[in-house]
Amino acid sequence: MFRTNQTKGTFLFFKFITYGSLDVVISVFANLSFFSLYTQTPLRVSLLLLYLISVWALYLLDHLWDAKKEKDILSPRSVFFLEHQIKFQWMISFFFLCSSGLVFFWEWKFLVANQIFLFSFGMTLVLVVTRFSPLPKEIWVSLFYTWGILLPFPTWFGSFEICLVFFLHVFANVLYTYNLDREIDLRQNTFVFSRFLTHTPMLSAIRILLGIGSFLVLFLNKSESHPLVFQFGIGLSYLWLLLTTFLKGKVTTLKSLAELSYLPMFLPQIIFFFSGLR
Repeated sequence: MFRTNQTKGTFLFFKFITYGSLDVVISVFANLSFFSLYTQTPLRVSLLLLYLISVWALYLLDHLWDAKKEKDILSPRSVFFLEHQIKFQWMISFFFLCSSGLVFFWEWKFLVANQIFLFSFGMTLVLVVTRFSPLPKEIWVSLFYTWGILLPFPTWFGSFEICLVFFLHVFANVLYTYNLDREIDLRQNTFVFSRFLTHTPMLSAIRILLGIGSFLVLFLNKSESHPLVFQFGIGLSYLWLLLTTFLKGKVTTLKSLAELSYLPMFLPQIIFFFSGLR
């Protein structure tokens, strides 16, 4: 009996890891770490926690919202979210409460300084939800993900090239993960690129985009303002995602691999840490 319950608990835990967007939280941490070191801008612990908790809450809310919108055919992720919706509702509420506390006590100035981002994000969210968006959802997600990651680093505009390379990777990643979820988006009539391209042509477009981004990463080598260690980190992220597009497997596994393609963005921090131990 104990072993059965233990096995069931382990299975639920791994299901939560798969569907609970922890890979997205890790990727956000990796990207913030990368740009913190690149721009020489230390990240406050309170701001880092605000990012990680808020992003996690938003993704869980989005998945729960998707699950409730599905009617006839439910994806495995939606089935899991509906089975445990009370737990997820408590988690989301707790995360938003924590985010509010972090803002109120420590990060109010940061929020006020970036109210244009918040207003733009809110307006775009309304357009997407009400289906009045003039652009496919992948473009909005990529733009706001990139913009959001760069918000704590006011000097990023002096590094336009590497920010462009980062955006292209984000865009390719979003296109790939949405391509995997194309059936859900089409059933819900979401305005995505899947309306215009079938699965295989979309994969080809993603690989071309990654090829262009990889070429730009190599081009950065001509500028001394971009240390090789940063090119190495973002270059490996491109390679990781490109290889993932050729793999076959479960949708959840491929999506996690795509999200974890940002792990090499930790490399500059790791390299600088160990070089400082000498």
